[in-house]
Amino acid sequence: MQPLRFQQTIEHVTRVSGRGYWSGRANTLTFQPAPAGTGIVFRRNDLPGHPTIEAHAARRRETQLRTTLEQSGAHVEMVEHVLAALYALDIDNCIVECDAPEMPGMDGSSLAFALAIEQAGVRCQFEPTHSVVIEETIKLGDDQQWIMAIPSADPGMTIRYELDYGHSSSIPKSESTLPVDRSTFTRHIAPARTFLEEHEAKMLQTKGIASHVTYQDLVVFGSDGPIDNSLRFDDECSRHKLLDVVGDLALCGWRIQGKVIAHRSGHRLNGMLAAALFETGRAQQFQSSLNHKTHVARNAA
Repeated sequence: MQPLRFQQTIEHVTRVSGRGYWSGRANTLTFQPAPAGTGIVFRRNDLPGHPTIEAHAARRRETQLRTTLEQSGAHVEMVEHVLAALYALDIDNCIVECDAPEMPGMDGSSLAFALAIEQAGVRCQFEPTHSVVIEETIKLGDDQQWIMAIPSADPGMTIRYELDYGHSSSIPKSESTLPVDRSTFTRHIAPARTFLEEHEAKMLQTKGIASHVTYQDLVVFGSDGPIDNSLRFDDECSRHKLLDVVGDLALCGWRIQGKVIAHRSGHRLNGMLAAALFETGRAQQFQSSLNHKTHVARNAA
């Protein structure tokens, strides 16, 4: 299996500050360069000993409406928008220091993270990074919600997301298909914001969740469309779900070569596919190593 390119980290330290949607707690993320082979690691500076949490499918824990990672009793949550920016901007190794467990919500998109990472610059580390090549279809879910990975001759990863909550939903049906690369991500994926229906927003706030969030902090749909807000793209909702897929699949730990198609999938199904892709990539790495050893042995005979 051939490396797509050399590993990369950020050139300079960069920071993003904001408040968590769910908790309302202030949090400053400090993105630090990291050595080759580190991967993406979160560091909880607010806890004794500054514990770290690896951004990996094995660390994922089930939580409502967001992606949470846990390791050795420490956790971070709402990490999908941060991970999407790092993956799409080709950052393989980075320490993300944080002052609270929940990542800043910002405007509900990944744009603030993408712009900060772009500003930090890129440093090549001259160590190969490897991909998982989707050679056979992997499909997870049921007739109502599913996600699948299929082979593709195109470079890198392309994602199609199909969003359809039915006629009773105020959220419009939409579909988005986009390649996951640096230029496309920053312009066409990262700006897509979190969305929900008005009754969902009211239910959360009656429980004391997201009590500080306003209609300008994310897209809330009423019966007549977005309330006190407007869409950045006609298909902004499916683009945001596509953004979530990027961040969740980054947990597989490989660069992904193939096409991903998702129909109403959420973080649980996305995370399951990330775990499956990790195992597929590991098997491909083992087979590649075995083939190399066999080739060397034959040449030596």
